[in-house]
Amino acid sequence: MATSNQYFDLVRTGKSSWVAVRINAPADDAQAALFREAASNRITFTERFPRLTIAMVSFVILAATLTAEVELLHGAGFFWQ
Repeated sequence: MATSNQYFDLVRTGKSSWVAVRINAPADDAQAALFREAASNRITFTERFPRLTIAMVSFVILAATLTAEVELLHGAGFFWQ
């Protein structure tokens, strides 16, 4: 199914629904420049995996707290056998 605009093509997304998709956009288009800039920038690990980063930070804080607690009890005279 053709459209009247030369930069769009229709893609079927369901039995009765269609979506217009951009094709052959001109090079000076603002969106093309935006995507070109976004593609050239590298994403850091924390931006790519935010939940994993939060989990790692939480684990480090927990491990540091447990280590400090064990050392405090050890310094107070408690020993495990």
